[in-house]
Amino acid sequence: MYNKIVAALFAFGSINMAHADDQSDLYLQLGHPVLETELSSASGLVADGNKLYAVGDDSPWLFTLNKQLNIKDKYVIKEYPLREDGKRIQKSVKPDYEAMAMVEYELEDWFLVLGSGSKAEVREWAYMISKDQSQSIESDLSALYAQLYAAGGFYGDQELNIEGLAIAKDKAFIFNRGNSGGNLIFILDKAELVAYVTNQIQQVSKIDTYKVTLPTVQGFEAGLSGGEFWTDAESLVYTASVEATGDAYNDGEILGSFIGLLPLEAFEEGTDIDLTQGAVPLLDYYGKPIITKVESVAITKSDDDDIKGVLVSDNDNGTSEFFKFRLFK
Repeated sequence: MYNKIVAALFAFGSINMAHADDQSDLYLQLGHPVLETELSSASGLVADGNKLYAVGDDSPWLFTLNKQLNIKDKYVIKEYPLREDGKRIQKSVKPDYEAMAMVEYELEDWFLVLGSGSKAEVREWAYMISKDQSQSIESDLSALYAQLYAAGGFYGDQELNIEGLAIAKDKAFIFNRGNSGGNLIFILDKAELVAYVTNQIQQVSKIDTYKVTLPTVQGFEAGLSGGEFWTDAESLVYTASVEATGDAYNDGEILGSFIGLLPLEAFEEGTDIDLTQGAVPLLDYYGKPIITKVESVAITKSDDDDIKGVLVSDNDNGTSEFFKFRLFK
C-alpha cells in the first residue's frame, strides 16, 4: 500500500542508507544535532517564514527561534511554579504541552497549543496565541478529550496521550501516542476545532478514528509524536519515537526515532493503517539508531517532491535537540 522508502541519512557529515520494502525511493538528509539548553523538553514546532516557534512539555513559554536555531525571544503562555532550575514546570502541575500548529482565526494566524490529556484536569488545556503574541485564549479540553477517549475505544486505566497536531485543508489531524491505548489519528473538522478552543462550541459533531501500526524496537512499538502537512505531496509527514515504557505519564529509556509519509488518500482505504514498512529510522554513520526522542516536525520549504525542515527532540533531561533535514524523492 505504501511507498518503499530508502533513506540517505547524512549524520556527522557522512552517508548511511536504510531501506524499507516499497516501490519508489525517498531520501532523508539529516544534519548535525543542535543542542538547546534553555528550552526544556521540546515537544511542538511550527515554522513561519524565517522563524521557528517551539513549546516544551514542561516549559511555560512559547519560544521564537531564528533559522540558525538560536532562541531570540520567549512568551509566557501561563505562569506555573518552576523547579529549582528556573525553567521547568514542576511535574505534578505541568500542562504537558505536546502538540502545536498554526490555524486561522478571525482572518489572522494563531498558534494552537494542546496539552496531552494524560492527566485529568492538569493536562487538559489548550491555548490559542496570536502570532504577534498580543492576545491569548485559554480553553478547557476535558469535554473534547472525553469525546476522543470514547472515539478511540479507551477503557479502564488507559489514557489519552495527545502528541501531535497537523492541519490539512479543512481537517485537523490529532495524533495519539500509543503507550497507553494505541497509536491513533483522530480527524476533526478544522473549523469546529477552532470554534471549540475559542470557546464558541462545547463539543465537535464528528470524530473519525484511525488505528496506526508502527515498527517495534526491542519489543516496544514506536509511538506517534508529531506531524505536519506536506501540501504539494498531499501527505502528512509524521514522526514517531520509541520509549521503553508502558504508560503515558512516566518517561522510559529512549530507543530511537522514525520519520515517514502518510498520504491523505490512505484515510480513504480503511480505519487500520500499517506504517511498519514505511517508517525510516534515524541512524548514525555506523547504521545504529540515533538515541533521540523526536517529538515534532516543521516544514520550512517544499515543492512537489522535496521538503526542507526541522525536527526537534526531547532529551528527557531538561534539554532539547534540533535537526535540520531534507526529505526528497
